[in-house]
Amino acid sequence: MAWEAVVIGLLAGVVAGLAFGRWGRGGDGGGAGGRELDRRLAGISDSLDRRLVDLDRRLYLGLDSVQDAQARAADTAAQVRERVAVVAGVAEQVLEQARGLSRLEDLLRPPQARGAVGELLLEQLLAQGLPGNAYRTQHLFRSGARVDAVLLVGEAMVAVDSKFPLEAFARMSTTADGDAARALHRRAFVRDARRHIDAIADKYICPDEGTYDFALCYLPSEAVFYEFLREDTPGDSCWRYAVERRVFPTSPTTLYAYLVSIGVGLKGLRVEENARRVLDALAALRGDLDGFRTHFELVGRHLGRARDRWQDAASRLDRFDGRLADAAGRATELDRRNGGEEVEGEAPIPRALPDPDPGLTGTG
Repeated sequence: MAWEAVVIGLLAGVVAGLAFGRWGRGGDGGGAGGRELDRRLAGISDSLDRRLVDLDRRLYLGLDSVQDAQARAADTAAQVRERVAVVAGVAEQVLEQARGLSRLEDLLRPPQARGAVGELLLEQLLAQGLPGNAYRTQHLFRSGARVDAVLLVGEAMVAVDSKFPLEAFARMSTTADGDAARALHRRAFVRDARRHIDAIADKYICPDEGTYDFALCYLPSEAVFYEFLREDTPGDSCWRYAVERRVFPTSPTTLYAYLVSIGVGLKGLRVEENARRVLDALAALRGDLDGFRTHFELVGRHLGRARDRWQDAASRLDRFDGRLADAAGRATELDRRNGGEEVEGEAPIPRALPDPDPGLTGTG
C-alpha cells in the first residue's frame, strides 16, 4: 500500500508538471524555457519508467512469495484436516471402548461373573509364574468346600482364594472423600473383608488334609489391596486381622512376586532332591567298591599262597632233579659193576637204592 501511494503521487506530479509545461509553452510560444522543461520532463519520465519497471519486478516477486505462502498454507491446512480426521477417528474409538467398558461393567456387575473373571486372571498368573505340576485348580476338600487353586509346595499345599466381595468397595469408590456415605461404605467394606477372611481360614486351612497352616487371599486390583492396608485407627486394619488369622492378602503384583519366589524355591527343592539321589548313588557305588576290594584282597591272598607253594614246589623239584641225577649216576655205576668183576676191596652196590628224601612225594 505504501508503494502504491508513492507511485500514485509521482504519477500525479508528472501529470501536473506536464499540464503546467504545456500551459507555459502555450504562453511564451515555445522558447528556451519550454525546451528546458521538456528535457526535464523527459528525464523525469525515464526515471519514472525505470522505477516503474523496478516496482513491477518487485511486485512480481512479492506475488510469487505470496503464492508460495498460499500453497504452503493450503498444504498445512490439508495436513491439519487429515490430522483432525485421525483425531476424530481416535476419539470415536475411545468412545466406542468407553461404551464397551460400560457394557463390560454391566456384565460384571453380578458377583458370579466377577468371580469367574477373578478365577481366570488367577489361572493366568499361576500359569505365568509356576510350572504346570506346581499347582492345581478347583481343589475339593473333604468338607465339600472347593478352593480356586492350591499351590503344591513340597509335601503340602497352599490354598489360594480369588472370590472377594466388591459391592461395598464399588459403592465406596463412587463417593468422594469426606462424604459421610463413604465412611459408611468403608465400614461395610471392612466388615465384608473380615467375614471373607474368616471363611478362608475356616474352610481352606486344613493341615489334616495336607495344607500348610496359612492360605492366600487374591485381591483383584491394587486399589482393593490398598484399602486392605489402610488403618482407620492406628494398629487396626484388614491386613493385620488377616495376618492374625493366617490369611495373607495378595494383589496381582504381590501374588506374582510370591509365585516367582515359590518357583525358585521349587527349583531349589528339585536340585536338592537330585543331589540327594546323586549322593545315594555314590554311597551305593562306595559299598560296591568296598565289596570288590574285599574280594580283590581275598584273591590276592589266595594268589600269594599259590605263589609260595609254587616256589616251594619249584625248589623241591630242583632238589629232586639233582638227586635224580645222582641216582641215575649211581645206577649206571651199579650196572657197570654188576655186569663185570667186582673191584677188590669194595663192597658190592645194592640193586635197590633207598629214597634219599623220604619227604619228597611229588611237586607240592
